[in-house]
Amino acid sequence: MTWRDVAYKDVNDASRSRTLWLLFGLLTVAFGGYAVAHGRIGEESFTAFVEVLAVDIVVPLVPLLGIFLGYRSIADDRADGSALLTLSLPNSRRDLLAGTFAGRSVVLLVPSLLTLAGAGTVGAALYGTDGALGFLWLLLVTALYGLAFVAVGVALSAVTTTERRITYGATGGYLLLVYLWSGLVSFLLDFVHRFHGSVSSPDWVELLQLAQPSEAYLRLLRAGLDIDAAGQYVGPDSPLYIDWWTGLLLLVLWIVVPLAVAHRRFTSGDL
Repeated sequence: MTWRDVAYKDVNDASRSRTLWLLFGLLTVAFGGYAVAHGRIGEESFTAFVEVLAVDIVVPLVPLLGIFLGYRSIADDRADGSALLTLSLPNSRRDLLAGTFAGRSVVLLVPSLLTLAGAGTVGAALYGTDGALGFLWLLLVTALYGLAFVAVGVALSAVTTTERRITYGATGGYLLLVYLWSGLVSFLLDFVHRFHGSVSSPDWVELLQLAQPSEAYLRLLRAGLDIDAAGQYVGPDSPLYIDWWTGLLLLVLWIVVPLAVAHRRFTSGDL
């Protein structure tokens, strides 16, 4: 067996447990329901529809599902003994980690992207096709955004064995990365102003704000779509290194770094 076999088993288990189909149902209601309802609560244009869909629905929902799919993946295999069985076939711990990440990514991305594409089709039919080509960029960037949170969830599952710590870590990680990050950056900036007498915000503050996955996601969306989100990163006073490629690099790092840390801890720890 290889990591591909581990991934296939993960996807197959999700299909048999109805997880995949529940995700299809949930995302169809969330994305498709908003596509129909947008005309009653927002501006009837495709660009406005896409912006609200991304900012108000994709930004909080995809991370929640990504962490939910990943945070107990390897921990459950440890608890029921299947991790030992998988590693005896033989597989390396790297195969188990990589295969689990790949499998959970498929379980998240297939229903997410298909239902999002369906919502985009409905939106184009209802609100016009002006800017519809940019929807392909939305799908690509959303896939990268989702992978970042699957990586965080799987990494957490690989380095934590206590059920309570896993639950607290998943909840805290979601709240921090989606909602609390900007508040902490603002607190840090207030600290700098109070104790160092600074008047203007240093450039590194914008980079630190952009390091929040949702901010990097919105910065990337703005690069391919005519939306107002992430406007603070494209003003005349923004540093030159705060660009779309910075958001891309940061999202890639949110995938690579948690998995690298998890691999180091997982390969040296006990099952």
